[in-house]
Amino acid sequence: MSPTLSPAPVSGVNAEVRHRTVVRNPAVAGPILLATDGTSQSGAAVVAARLLAEQLGLPFEVVTVLEPDLAYGVALGGTPLYLPDVDEARRARRMTEVLDYVTRFSGGAAPPTMHVRFGAIAEEIADVALTRSATMVVVGSAPHQRVSRMIAGERAVHVLRASPVPVLSVPPGFSALPRNVLVGVDFAPASVHAAQVALLLLANGGTLTLLHMLSPLLGDAPIRDAEAHPADAVQTLFERVRNELRPYVPDGVAIETRVRTGDDADGIVRCATAMEADVVAVGTHGPRLLERVFLGSVASSVVHSAPQTVLAVPPPSSAEALELWFRITGTATSTKSGEWSDALNDFTRRNTGRRATIEIDDPEIGAQMLGRGALVGVTYDPHDRRVEIMVGDAHRARRHLMHSIPKVESIAMTTDEHSATEALELRHGRGHTLVLIKR
Repeated sequence: MSPTLSPAPVSGVNAEVRHRTVVRNPAVAGPILLATDGTSQSGAAVVAARLLAEQLGLPFEVVTVLEPDLAYGVALGGTPLYLPDVDEARRARRMTEVLDYVTRFSGGAAPPTMHVRFGAIAEEIADVALTRSATMVVVGSAPHQRVSRMIAGERAVHVLRASPVPVLSVPPGFSALPRNVLVGVDFAPASVHAAQVALLLLANGGTLTLLHMLSPLLGDAPIRDAEAHPADAVQTLFERVRNELRPYVPDGVAIETRVRTGDDADGIVRCATAMEADVVAVGTHGPRLLERVFLGSVASSVVHSAPQTVLAVPPPSSAEALELWFRITGTATSTKSGEWSDALNDFTRRNTGRRATIEIDDPEIGAQMLGRGALVGVTYDPHDRRVEIMVGDAHRARRHLMHSIPKVESIAMTTDEHSATEALELRHGRGHTLVLIKR
């Protein structure tokens, strides 16, 4: 039930950092940001942040957050008052402590840029990460002590929930870039993005393993062909993920796949332990209620329970996520108008010049073909939620057919590899319009 492509056994780590010439991974942005209070007895997080910064050619920066001391004025009914002098003294002391800690594990490297903030820890770290366009936030964890692991894991989860960038939770003992990274993949955009970010971590000659936990009930599996064997369908999706990652895979890095049946979180951790993975990577579904449910059931469980370093990656932008859904699963649907301009631009880019047929199905007038010709473009006007479709007139040169659809409520894109057809469906009122592209 679980055919796999088994990775070659790999043990140990490679401490040597080598720069590679590949297409620039779009996950690379600003600095590697270490978040610390300077009290850890382990320098693993410092080592990890510095190695990543060196490998990627990025600045190494440090953020530390002080929760403000509060004084309560009785005359003001208990209103909290901040004490600037006390805060400044605490700031100077914290800077010294953090700088000493980072220097102790930096092997004589130049002191990093420091960001000292006051406020809620997770939110302030996230704000610095956003302001600095950080590529990754690195935090320390304590996976071998149950109470410490729970506390450190929960802190990592809080940072992850607030962070707009990937978070790397590093346990004691991290001393070199990983050679074996396992990515939990459910083929949603967040997990594909997690695999893309995970490529940044790998040492030269490393292996990225994509693991899909196949639900015994297939209740939420991304398999739409009822006649396909689930394992075969998963391998097709794996190949599409490989194609997505291929431009960013460094020379000497291998991508392999595994399929297992069972619970997502426990299965990911068990498989990572069995294959001696150095890092486990998972995607989240964004800072919304849905993400909190997902984070509680999968990513949070992995962060809390995995003894390895854990990489947790937020999803890409909504427009990029919609396009990823389409490229990986062949279907993407959106009711969020903010995503439509980019999605329709991508549809136009893929299909300009191809033969297009426009059909409308309206309860009042029935189904009709409005026209056909070479696709010129599909655009979205956000002011009145209007989509405009233009195709070239098949019978008259230099003439075009323009069809305008107001008050669009949703868009959906579907591709059928068997018939070499792509369909764009626009729903509006009680009817819908189809643009059928023959490839």
